[in-house]
Amino acid sequence: MIDKILTNQINFQDKECALLLSGGVDSISTGFMAHRLGKKITAYSFCLDTNVSYDYLKAEEVSNKMDWSFVGVKIPTANLVDDWYRLVEFGCKKKTHYECLYPFLYVYPEIKEKYVLSGLGADGYYGNQNWGQRKWKIKESKENFDAYRDFYFTPEQQGHTKDKELAAVYKKILITPYITKPVKEYFYQFDWAQLNKPKQKNDVREGFKEFELIGKVKNHQHLQGKVSGITELFETLLNNRDINYLRRGRMLDVCHDWRNGITATLY
Repeated sequence: MIDKILTNQINFQDKECALLLSGGVDSISTGFMAHRLGKKITAYSFCLDTNVSYDYLKAEEVSNKMDWSFVGVKIPTANLVDDWYRLVEFGCKKKTHYECLYPFLYVYPEIKEKYVLSGLGADGYYGNQNWGQRKWKIKESKENFDAYRDFYFTPEQQGHTKDKELAAVYKKILITPYITKPVKEYFYQFDWAQLNKPKQKNDVREGFKEFELIGKVKNHQHLQGKVSGITELFETLLNNRDINYLRRGRMLDVCHDWRNGITATLY
C-alpha cells in the first residue's frame, strides 16, 4: 500500500527528472516511484574528493541496475572555509543544516532537469536516530513515538525548507514525496516495531519489490556522518580562528555561536 501512496505524490508532467540518490532506502525508493511512472531518471550522487563513500558507490550500482543515467559529483574539500560563509549567508542555523546542505552547493549546479526528487523527511517516521530513542523512549509506547515524530517535523527542526530554497536558486523544483499529508497519515498509524521489524523500514522495503533487483541496502546512516566524511571534515573548522572565534571544542557550539550572534571577547 505505501508504495502506491508514495508514487501518487509524484504528479509533475515532465518526462525527465533528477533524483538525489544515496545508498539508502529512502532515496532509492523515491527513484522506484519515478521509475514506475515511466520517468527518464538521471541520478545525482556525491562524495568528497578525499573519500569515495558507500553511498556514492551504491548509488552508481543502483543506477546501473535500473538503467538510470548517473552523474557523480566530487565535492572539493579545499573550499570548505568559503563554503561555510556561503552556508551562513544562506541562513543555516543548526549543525545538521550546515552539514546536510553543504554538498548540494555543488550538486545543484550540475543538475539539468527542472524537477528534482528526494527522499527527504522519511527518516522522521521511523525513529532510528539515537537521540530520538534516548530522549523520547520511542520504543516504549506509540504515544512516545508520536511525540518524537511531531517534534521531528516541526519547522525549527526541519532543514528541507533550506533544500527547497537552494533548489529554487538554480530554478529547480524539489519534490519530496515523503513530506506529504497522505504519507504522514499512513506512517502515523504504526508504532516503532511495526515499521522496523523484521527489517528497518520494512514496509517500504516490502512494498517496492524492486529492492529485490538491487541487492542488499544498508540500514539508516546519516548523510553527513562517517559514511560521507562530512562531519569529520567540518571538525577541521575548529582550527579556524575566524569561524571558531570563541575557541569551542565542538562544531555544535560553533554553530550555536553563529546562530545566536555571540560576539567574541578574546584575551
